[in-house]
Amino acid sequence: MSDRISSETPEATSSSYEVRQERRLTRDQDAYFNAQFDAVALYVEPGSANCTVRKDEMLVATVGSGVLLAIYDPELKVGAMGYVMLPDAVLEHFPFLEQADRDLVLKAFEPIEKCIGELKRRGAAKNRIRIRLFGGSSEGDDPEERGLKNTVFVQEYIFRKGLQVLNADIGGPFIRRVHFFPATGRAVRRLLKRKDDFDNLHLAESDFNKKITIDT
Repeated sequence: MSDRISSETPEATSSSYEVRQERRLTRDQDAYFNAQFDAVALYVEPGSANCTVRKDEMLVATVGSGVLLAIYDPELKVGAMGYVMLPDAVLEHFPFLEQADRDLVLKAFEPIEKCIGELKRRGAAKNRIRIRLFGGSSEGDDPEERGLKNTVFVQEYIFRKGLQVLNADIGGPFIRRVHFFPATGRAVRRLLKRKDDFDNLHLAESDFNKKITIDT
């Protein structure tokens, strides 16, 4: 049983163009076959979550100031990934979230609750759940401290639930692409530094803010 995180340098990372070319839309998730990992990748977007038990599937996300949760039960060999990002309208009230729009705050919690809820529905035990965190980066001059606020938001929720974080890869000026294999607990993290990667991530984050505002 593998339960480790491995890192790869930016030079070993596929370009964002190649990833876009591989990807095809499947229902509510982006899915594509990744030949390097010999697995079907389910792409997790900001504000969403996904769960799988299939050995031939992995969960993939690119994260900057948001926070990814890779959650795993080693006995059941089931895992989930949630992508948490506080909307701009909530960030401006941090840490006094009671002053923010309640519906937006509840939406921000959804990826975590979906992950934990799905694992528990499948029989995961609280004392077996292992959580890894990725993201929380700060790009250049960031007076709003988005990465820090997203990280604190997630960590406080986990603490209130009485869960423990196995390890965390948080902070820094770069963005990360994480490949998570729920059937084994393995996670591969790549650091991305290309301008295209930052541009694509900023676009995804902007789309998230627009969508979550419309939905609420």
